[in-house]
Amino acid sequence: MTELREAAAREARITRAQVIDRLADLAEDAFERAQDADPANYGAASSAAIRSNEALLKWLPDDEPDARPAFVADFGLLIAPSFLEPHRLIASGGITDVWLGGGRGSMKSSFAALELVYWVERHPDQHGLVLMRYKNSLRDSAYAQVVWAINMMGLQDDYDMPDSTLRIRKKSTGQLILFRGCDNPKKIKSVKVPFGHIGIGWFEEADMFRGMSEIRMVNQSLTRGGSEFVRIYSFNPPRSKTCWINEHCAEMEARGERVFRSTYLDAPREWLGEQFIADAEALRETDPRAYEHEYLGIPVGVGGDVFDNAVFREVTDEETAAFDNLRCGQDFGWYPDPWHFTISEWQPARRRLVTWYEDSGNKLQPWEQADRIRLALTWADWEGDDPVFHSLAVRSDDAEPGTISAQRDAGVNARAAQKGGMRDRSYRFLQSVEWVIDPARCPRLAKEVREMQYERNADGEWLNSIPDGNDHGIDSVRYAMMREARSRRAMRPATEGEE
Repeated sequence: MTELREAAAREARITRAQVIDRLADLAEDAFERAQDADPANYGAASSAAIRSNEALLKWLPDDEPDARPAFVADFGLLIAPSFLEPHRLIASGGITDVWLGGGRGSMKSSFAALELVYWVERHPDQHGLVLMRYKNSLRDSAYAQVVWAINMMGLQDDYDMPDSTLRIRKKSTGQLILFRGCDNPKKIKSVKVPFGHIGIGWFEEADMFRGMSEIRMVNQSLTRGGSEFVRIYSFNPPRSKTCWINEHCAEMEARGERVFRSTYLDAPREWLGEQFIADAEALRETDPRAYEHEYLGIPVGVGGDVFDNAVFREVTDEETAAFDNLRCGQDFGWYPDPWHFTISEWQPARRRLVTWYEDSGNKLQPWEQADRIRLALTWADWEGDDPVFHSLAVRSDDAEPGTISAQRDAGVNARAAQKGGMRDRSYRFLQSVEWVIDPARCPRLAKEVREMQYERNADGEWLNSIPDGNDHGIDSVRYAMMREARSRRAMRPATEGEE
């Protein structure tokens, strides 16, 4: 791939003589067409061709033996075929707002980053701005993607890309690529550039913004001071069809406006790697609905329910007796928030999670919580045997290391779940499996799951954000499954003997 790009760059230069030859060919063709249609047009065609040649040649340097262009990039070698059309539209000024929707591995973010850098290169009086809903997501996501794009285009020597700041500077021109979180969209008004204006904006994970009203507010600040600009919105379509961004894109398409959609199937196989392909195909076989959402970017949910994948049914004693892959979790609380403990069975080959035990209470000291956990994890392995305590790992809320330590002193194998930065991902994991909940054994959890809905904005639009609150049972299950949510192995079926 690198060799192809370097070869294309060496060949992608054009001399003054070549331009003259090409213009001559174009002029001759124009003359022939004009004469065929009406000989009287010959003089007008000749004059037009001469004027265009003179205008272009003024800007071409004289031939030099070792002349090389300041910047060359063959986008045909850098972007997936599905993005050639939006690339042409952006380059020609034929589009202002570019909506890019797709599932995992669809290359939309890499395309957006490449276009942003390409725009900065072609507009030396303009700057770029990258926006995400949450600032703490910028460095490992959008910033890293733009650095990748600069390197892929062979421009790294002309850019300062410090790890310490969320700002990239083009050395030769002083242009900036800025990165901002929109936790408070009104602060975007304070973004200043040293000259010119912001010509290109990229909304990464646009589905996380709080509706079109927030997008419009940001754009009003983004487009001040210039007449030439483009805005790119990249997003994974949320699970629910009624989420604001899914409805907005459906309305656009109904009006005949373009939403550019892509999937991993549009990307060259070697760009993704065989393991990525294997994971996708495995999910397609084991859970077609989850595959459609995660990899094809198809909204598979209806309404505002967060867990439309949940199955509420009785879990029998015969089932629990056969369980052998248990996951335990707890969410700490005092009052009015309760402490909540759950036990679930994870069946990776079926992508099924069965939650069959819960305990909860207010104003419980750590040793009292530990006593109740020990009781829950004590049972006889075989009929007729004495009950024994099973020291299973209990994944716990990181926010209370003192409580975890006290429980460990009381004989419970409590461990921090390492939940940092994992809320969205762990929710998506729970949404991607068949989640069986016994409402008789776990009434509090069942109530939380049934009532959990996505947030709405002031305009009544469904958002792709999950409210924080009334979720203690859900959190205990999320913590229990944090290791699986973080691991790629959870996204493909188990091998023989692994379940």
